[in-house]
Amino acid sequence: MSRAPLKWQRGFSISEFMVAIAIGMFLITGLVGMYIAGKTSYNTNEAMSRTQENARFSTDILTRYLRLADYRPDNEDEKLALLPSIADSVDGCIEGTNCGAGFAGNNELPAVQVANSHAIHVKYTVPYNGMRDCAGGAVDKNDQVTATFSVGSANAGDPPSLYCGTSVNAGAATKAPLVQGVSNLMIEYGILTSTGTIRYTDHKSSSNKLPGAAEWPGVIVLRMLVSVDPGDETLSSQATAKLKDRPDRQFQATVQLRNRAL
Repeated sequence: MSRAPLKWQRGFSISEFMVAIAIGMFLITGLVGMYIAGKTSYNTNEAMSRTQENARFSTDILTRYLRLADYRPDNEDEKLALLPSIADSVDGCIEGTNCGAGFAGNNELPAVQVANSHAIHVKYTVPYNGMRDCAGGAVDKNDQVTATFSVGSANAGDPPSLYCGTSVNAGAATKAPLVQGVSNLMIEYGILTSTGTIRYTDHKSSSNKLPGAAEWPGVIVLRMLVSVDPGDETLSSQATAKLKDRPDRQFQATVQLRNRAL
């Protein structure tokens, strides 16, 4: 049997090994970078989708109950009779500033409130059986319900949520978180003036955030700005900070208090 020439049995040189390893590392680094970028993009889009979903859900809940403000059942014999307004049917405060004992919904606020976020308190009469209050409790026709919406948490250090506090027929208050991740709630109040125009309070102004005592019965429109944080532990701190600065994490809605506009 003939032996193969010695030159055919030689392996790779050190230089060739180093070049091969360098090329392999370059390819692996590129693949890992593409995977990380794709995963980050996916997580960011998922977090933004959840943020927008929470914001929409928050505005839907607020709209549903704020439209009930000052509702009174029609008189059985005279359907178009205008009944007197419910006392304190709409009230608001700025958390950490004037949500004290003078606020109508003070007992319905969460234990820990987000400073400078607004709270809104509404009162209505249940129009029919089978309804539930904002905390999920069953209520009956003609029950008088109060609902207070604010931003806070049950314990210090917990992430904030949109909270609902409710009371039926002046009973004990029930408090429940509705939507997690809601970081702020700002409200502007549209007040019907004597000339028939609507004047809005400015939530950005330190001197004009709430209506005066005599103006509350004239509040017929509310403008809400709900801010929601991503709250996704899979995101880096840099990605989370960028999401917080995006304008589409803030949702605005305008609600007409239908029973005030009659």
